[in-house]
Amino acid sequence: MDTILCCPLCTRLRTPADARGLDWSSHHGPGGPVYVCGPCTRAHLVDLECGLLDPARRVPAAGQVPAPARRAA
Repeated sequence: MDTILCCPLCTRLRTPADARGLDWSSHHGPGGPVYVCGPCTRAHLVDLECGLLDPARRVPAAGQVPAPARRAA
């Protein structure tokens, strides 16, 4: 299993059972593979596939403006 034990976007823990399953997506960063949980992968699919969001850095890719933070009602 990788050294990052949680989703870099939501901090959901990655268990050994998750490592055997297909729910998590992998992205290759400078420090090795980074795994994003299924819900975050589905929520940010376009951003991840287009390179607008780099989960290895946990921030939007260079030149991109981060989305405004959501506030509780």
